[in-house]
Amino acid sequence: MDDFKLIKFKKIKENGKNKIVIHNPTKLIMIGRGVQGAVFKLSEDRCVKIYVKRSDAAKEGDALKAAKKLPFVPRLYEVGSNYVIMEYLVGPNLKDHLKETKSISESITKQIIMIRKQLKRIGFIRIKTTLTHFIVTKGNVLKSIDHVDGLTMNDPYNPTMFLELKELGLLNTFLEQAMKIDPDSYDDWQKNIDFNKL
Repeated sequence: MDDFKLIKFKKIKENGKNKIVIHNPTKLIMIGRGVQGAVFKLSEDRCVKIYVKRSDAAKEGDALKAAKKLPFVPRLYEVGSNYVIMEYLVGPNLKDHLKETKSISESITKQIIMIRKQLKRIGFIRIKTTLTHFIVTKGNVLKSIDHVDGLTMNDPYNPTMFLELKELGLLNTFLEQAMKIDPDSYDDWQKNIDFNKL
């Protein structure tokens, strides 16, 4: 089970951009990657996220510990020097789900609002929640992933999710539903996010 410790990252510059090269001498399957590192499936119920920067492992571990009572974050099993072992979530990310369905249900909108509010309530100061950081699990239940900067980067009104909804042609529907479901959140976004500049 400790095979994942053989996986190494190397940062290189390619065409002026930072790129991560992954050396994986194991049979573990990579299920996701991003700027912080990559995620590998360990078993049917566990995965490991390995980080380029060791400090990111500690930050994600702290965030998952702070959110451990929330039902929509992955269960945390172990934090190591450059990795976090957590619950493996089965399902597509929300962006892919919305591309396929070409619509956003009130249930999904309600869950997004609830997740954002609950993260803020427990002390998260970065509420980024991009669509790819939601996993649509069985029964269309959303789970929220990738909380590395949740407790450390002050960014409560990051517009990324709203921009992605606009690109999918679903922003107006989402905002109309949000206004009905939670007028306070809707008003808060209207005051703090310039939707005309998205």
